[in-house]
Amino acid sequence: WVEIINKGTLAFVAFVAMIVGPILQWRIAKRQTDLQKTIAQRAAADNVSAKRQIWIDELRKDMSEFLTVMARLNELHRPNKDISPADAAKNFEDIAQYNFRGSELGIRIKLRLNPKEEDHNKLVSLLGTLSDASVNPSPKETPEQKEIAQKAFYSARDRVVSHMQTILKHEWERVKKGIV
Repeated sequence: WVEIINKGTLAFVAFVAMIVGPILQWRIAKRQTDLQKTIAQRAAADNVSAKRQIWIDELRKDMSEFLTVMARLNELHRPNKDISPADAAKNFEDIAQYNFRGSELGIRIKLRLNPKEEDHNKLVSLLGTLSDASVNPSPKETPEQKEIAQKAFYSARDRVVSHMQTILKHEWERVKKGIV
């Protein structure tokens, strides 16, 4: 009887191994596949997050330079009344140079924005308001008009900065969460 029991036990173990072995191998393979898929998704999200961080940094850099250029243009548009002809010519050259740089930066900023996002469209609108606030004044501008114009410029600039901070915060949260 012992021999029959041993043969029966061996047959039973072989039968169980024949069924359980492939099931265990399938479960292990499935877990490995799921793990590889998760790793690939995480790598893709990390890649997108890294590119988004570069986008944030470049947008911040261009925006800060744009605001600086616009502030300088605002100053150049209102030189002292007793400016010398040589200084007036230099002022004219500076205005042309800063206008060119401001235009280039404005285009770079707009090209980085998504026209399908409401916050980005609002920023474009605010940039237009800022540009409008930095125009050549009338030759007969009074000190009161100059003060009003300068306040309008700084107010427009502050709105751009505030809105830009909102956009950057939103994008930073996406980077932190690894949202694609």
